[in-house]
Amino acid sequence: MSEILRLKHWQVFLILLFIQLLNNFSYTDNHAVTQVCVTAGYLLFLSMLLIYGHRLYDYLPRKVELSYTLFVLNCFLLAAVALVALLLTGKPDVQFTGIYALPALYLLYAMIHVVAFPAKVLCSAELKREAKAGEYAGTFFMIIFWPFCIWFVQPRVNNLIRYYKPGLE
Repeated sequence: MSEILRLKHWQVFLILLFIQLLNNFSYTDNHAVTQVCVTAGYLLFLSMLLIYGHRLYDYLPRKVELSYTLFVLNCFLLAAVALVALLLTGKPDVQFTGIYALPALYLLYAMIHVVAFPAKVLCSAELKREAKAGEYAGTFFMIIFWPFCIWFVQPRVNNLIRYYKPGLE
């Protein structure tokens, strides 16, 4: 899966465009097909974030320690919640009210963390030190608007992969 980091920006753009197409897919005759496609698109988006976070983590300097385990757990938690929501309600989205809103707040944190982790890892690997929130905020927002901002993020990833060996200080 590390080949995704070596792809050109236009190739990753096409992959993300396909994922976005799945997320917006609507089939009026069969609601279940629509929900499965939307959930598959969401899971593919999560897997892209997981791949970027996992593979870029190898390029961090040894002195930088980020919570990789929390990142992986949050990815799998978000995937599990999406699948359970699809199975129980027939919809990939669920509304939480009352006391059930407390776990939903953690899910909000998990989603922010899953998007922020690859951004922080990329900036930390480029800076050769742990990046502060202000330093990776721009990359964070680029990942949120990924289908279009991949044109700016992927060349940085390609440069990092090309010039640095994993785990160097």
